[in-house]
Amino acid sequence: MRLARGLTQAELAARVRAEIERSTGKPSPVDAQAISRIECGEISWPRRSTREALVAVLGVESESALGLFAKRTRRESERGDTTKRRSFLALTSLAVSELGDSAPGRVGVADVMALRSRFARLVELDSYLGGADTFHLYFSELARNEQILAHSNLTSNVRRELTTILAAEQAQQSGWAAFDAGHSDLAVRFFDYGLKAAEEANSMDLVANSLLHMSYVSGTAESMRSAESACTAIGPEATGRRMALLDSRRAWSYAVGGNREQAVRALDAARHAVDSEDDAAPAWCSWVDHAELDIMTGRVWSVLGRPDAAIEPLTKALENYPDSWSRDKSLYLTWLADAHLDAGDIDRAIVAGEQALALATRAASVRPLARVREVANRCAATSSTFGVDLARRAQETRLVTASP
Repeated sequence: MRLARGLTQAELAARVRAEIERSTGKPSPVDAQAISRIECGEISWPRRSTREALVAVLGVESESALGLFAKRTRRESERGDTTKRRSFLALTSLAVSELGDSAPGRVGVADVMALRSRFARLVELDSYLGGADTFHLYFSELARNEQILAHSNLTSNVRRELTTILAAEQAQQSGWAAFDAGHSDLAVRFFDYGLKAAEEANSMDLVANSLLHMSYVSGTAESMRSAESACTAIGPEATGRRMALLDSRRAWSYAVGGNREQAVRALDAARHAVDSEDDAAPAWCSWVDHAELDIMTGRVWSVLGRPDAAIEPLTKALENYPDSWSRDKSLYLTWLADAHLDAGDIDRAIVAGEQALALATRAASVRPLARVREVANRCAATSSTFGVDLARRAQETRLVTASP
């Protein structure tokens, strides 16, 4: 809720202090650190004046709408533990309050299957839309899940499916959408949520996937550590598309860090892995194939400044890549443009940049346009008239998107 209102923890703390002083006539010590501890569940039942101020400032009906419960009963204790474990009060409270009291009284296996099927259909939208358009869809699914956990009667098996497996997947997808919309800090919180849920379920696949996502949004050194941790989590016996995706992401992390030798080894390992039989590949990696590895190979060599090795695989993969997947195709075209620039072929670089710019305007994602601007500026630096024009238009382009 704080994030939805565009407030930092310090700003929320200031409003809470003002509300407490207005209602009690006494100063309050609430600061940004206290808000952080409340959001993370370290303080699950703050003092009454703070609770009442939070309710007033955030405009909800009750303390429970904020996920605050006095641990007087075992069930309430479980609720508090779940909130603390997931560190998500600031996020789930918004969607839960919007959903109202719609949680069913009892939820069974069939209901979980329906929730999973619905979420799978929503995930398919990621190929066509950007994170700014999909974030609230995925986040609302996660919040609905949490609402069911808080208010519905569940068996232990159903609770496990909701609290761990499905929640981890929903958090990972929400984090990806937040990252795609340009909110990296928020994305990390979702990925951390998903990681904790996956660890509770002892699902090494989902643990690895959470770590893979973290490797994409973190800095270079942290990126490599996260990618290596993902491989460790999934174990040495993993094969097929699981390892193909893990190794390809490791290759990218190494390339960004300038480690050519390690990147090449990881790419070779990914090629070997994707050729092995993998009939039971989980959804998070089932899409990995040779075309995807061609794209990653081209991206890796482009970043490493080897256009001779980058241009062919990228060109090959993009020939049959649909324009309807505008975000991804735009991004991949920017690495092709970079490779052409490194090869001294300014004309082809500008053509790729023009295609990338046209596609970037179709997706509710900040990433393609940011990359296009980088490439366009490189084109302009060559003093090409067409390059200068591309850079100007890329800089003037604005995306009209929703925001997490």
